[in-house]
Amino acid sequence: MARLRFLTALPAIVASSPALAQAGRLGGGGGSVDVSLTRVISALVLCLMLAALAVLLLKRRGGKIDLPKLSGLFAKLPAAARRIEVIETRRVSQHADVCLLRCDGRDYLILTSQQQQTILREAPVAEDEA
Repeated sequence: MARLRFLTALPAIVASSPALAQAGRLGGGGGSVDVSLTRVISALVLCLMLAALAVLLLKRRGGKIDLPKLSGLFAKLPAAARRIEVIETRRVSQHADVCLLRCDGRDYLILTSQQQQTILREAPVAEDEA
């Protein structure tokens, strides 16, 4: 019981320690810390602008932020047309997959494993799928 009382009183003892009440030095250097009022005000203005932008964004979207659409704002250029398209992939065993790929108007059925890749079938793309 005495140990429990000591443990509950320990934070109060540590907080009242005069060594903890002394101001710490930034970066371990001596002297006072001189931060210009201009830096403080510019940091405040920057934070207020970011907060206002977040509020406007939330109001415009009805409280929801769609991250894929938001990332589209920062996209540089649209990606070039891709020649290879993965139509479907299925796992057939623990170590092998069957993939259906389309490249340059042809379909390829490929068996892939750690040791090798084998083309099982190659055919032109059907008219109704193109």
